[in-house]
Amino acid sequence: MGRRTNPARRNPRMAELVEQIGGPVSSVPWSATFVAQTLEVLPVGLRDGSLFWMKPLHAESLRVGLPASARPADVVLDVLRWYPLAPVVVHSTSWRHEEGRIILTYVAVVSPPSSLPPDSLASLPVRRVELARGEAMSAPKSIGVDAVLEHALRHLSWLVRDDPAVMKALAGWQAVLAGFEPEPFRALA
Repeated sequence: MGRRTNPARRNPRMAELVEQIGGPVSSVPWSATFVAQTLEVLPVGLRDGSLFWMKPLHAESLRVGLPASARPADVVLDVLRWYPLAPVVVHSTSWRHEEGRIILTYVAVVSPPSSLPPDSLASLPVRRVELARGEAMSAPKSIGVDAVLEHALRHLSWLVRDDPAVMKALAGWQAVLAGFEPEPFRALA
């Protein structure tokens, strides 16, 4: 007897999306008992003098599994090609523990895309938020993606002042990042 598929369960939009952008970037399976390493990519860009960031329509942020043998920056570049986004700067900005796994976050400055695959990423304006604060001997109880993005942009603000390669790559970004005062400089004010 042949296998029958339920037409109501098929999702033609997902099939079209996979055809346009390819299969999954990560080959690490998910399991409740697997100690997962997760790579979070926060694509940011500058359009008409304003910062924007991108996230999947279905999730708080763009995350993929990170195999222990992979170089995180290489996986970030693979993820960006998947959409496709043109990277300008890729930099690790933070990590956090969340729901039994380590989340390693990279900010990825990208050229503003002229278009994105349908039903893939949403482009959102950057909102300023307070950083998540913990105690002297413990991390914050929870850290939202908005706070992680704020931290990442403060990190970029520091790099654009201190790192020659980032200074050159983000030459037009100094003014827009000036308001994201890095924590080391804030403490010295």
